[in-house]
Amino acid sequence: MVFVTDIPFIGRYSAFRPYWYVATGFKKWGMTSSMIAAELIADQICGEKNPYEKLFSPQRVYVGASARKFFIDAGVSVAGLTQGLFHPGKRCPHMGCRLVWNPEEKSWDCPCHGSRFEANGNLIGNPAQRRKK
Repeated sequence: MVFVTDIPFIGRYSAFRPYWYVATGFKKWGMTSSMIAAELIADQICGEKNPYEKLFSPQRVYVGASARKFFIDAGVSVAGLTQGLFHPGKRCPHMGCRLVWNPEEKSWDCPCHGSRFEANGNLIGNPAQRRKK
């Protein structure tokens, strides 16, 4: 199934994991969306209904509206992941994504999952667990 990725997913993660909740996809609306996420999840835990529950449900599906965005996002992801195959560069040890030099912070940053490394390769931030390749 294809899900709309521009609107946050807020609510129960899965029927198989009844105590897991998800609140993601905020993009530039983190301050606003995190508040509605907290309210929705609190209402779900307390068993109360919320008028916005269906709008933000992770189980909602809008196949027609999502298909174009899905293929655009997939193309961007494939381009980013394969970029280092044809142009050698420094790779993140977490999942192998090509690192990008951040001149403001003077660090190597992973655009895929957010790991950061000092200029000499020492790990600054996770999810990577060791020095860069």
